[in-house]
Amino acid sequence: MQAEWIILTVIVVLLVSKLISVLGKEPVQGEKVRLVSKNSGQILEMRLIKGKELEKKEKTPLSFNEEDFLMGAKMAFHAVVDAFACGNKEALKPLLSKKVYDAFVSDIEERQKKEEKMEFSLIAIDSSKVLQKSSEQQPTTVTVEFISEQMNVLKNKEGVVLEGDPILITKVLDIWTFEKEPKGRSNWVVTATKSEAFHA
Repeated sequence: MQAEWIILTVIVVLLVSKLISVLGKEPVQGEKVRLVSKNSGQILEMRLIKGKELEKKEKTPLSFNEEDFLMGAKMAFHAVVDAFACGNKEALKPLLSKKVYDAFVSDIEERQKKEEKMEFSLIAIDSSKVLQKSSEQQPTTVTVEFISEQMNVLKNKEGVVLEGDPILITKVLDIWTFEKEPKGRSNWVVTATKSEAFHA
């Protein structure tokens, strides 16, 4: 399965860290490692590579896998909206282009200046689909539509609700554009966002 996941690097780092903590040693190059999910029982097998072997594989072009991409896009969507609500600027930085990051940070700092607090909960992502991509085989830009169920509330420092409803779940339509970083081989960042609430 093609590794087009937007936060694949984070997942690999966590896996290797877990292996070192469990095995007490770093796995040898070329060694196959199996991990078994406690929840589903699914087996994940991977072979660690580095050096010249890794360089060779990186030069081999991979065809675009839409299912894999959308899985990563949904993970990124959840991470971004949650970090924005919490005001976690460090978590946002690797996932957003500079333009989008600066806009998000501006909103966060304005909220903090007013001592306002956003309470957010992503109930579910009902659907996600690719609306447009720059090419079929190896796109560098992909536009995705998300329809999700969210609970958003903005409160002032006294706890008074300024926007939203603490018991109302709202359907939200988001259209995000993901783009590969110019110097990266498989790192995607969000370069544009558009969001609007609607009634189903």
